Amino acid sequence: MTKNRLKEMLTVICISYTIISLGTTLYDRLFYDGRNDFSNLLFKFICTSIAVGILYTHPLLERLSPLSMILLQYVGALLLVFLTIWISSFFEKLHENSYLDAFRSFTTIYIIGAIAYYVGLHLDVRKQNRLLEEIQTGQNKLL
Repeated sequence: MTKNRLKEMLTVICISYTIISLGTTLYDRLFYDGRNDFSNLLFKFICTSIAVGILYTHPLLERLSPLSMILLQYVGALLLVFLTIWISSFFEKLHENSYLDAFRSFTTIYIIGAIAYYVGLHLDVRKQNRLLEEIQTGQNKLL
């Protein structure tokens, strides 16, 4: 991974984490007791980092069909989230539905993030294709 790609990924993690934290904190404040302890914030950051990191692996999986790549990324990310929950069970008591709750929460956020990421990627590819066509058209005019 190049230095610029890593900087871009860290920026996306920070922005995504901020949006997710503010949104869930507001939701909790409006509909629940509004308590947001450090372990919840840490878990949100870990899940955000996992999701963004997994989405940034797409260049390594370009040989697969798009659907296979997306499903493999999602399953890998979900397994890492479940591993994080399992590790945290050694440090604090978990709710009986913690895996199901994490599945629901992570899947919702991941789908939104994946759609945004792949739409942006698709738009970039279209832009690059247009530039390539313009370059090829310009070369043909010179000949």
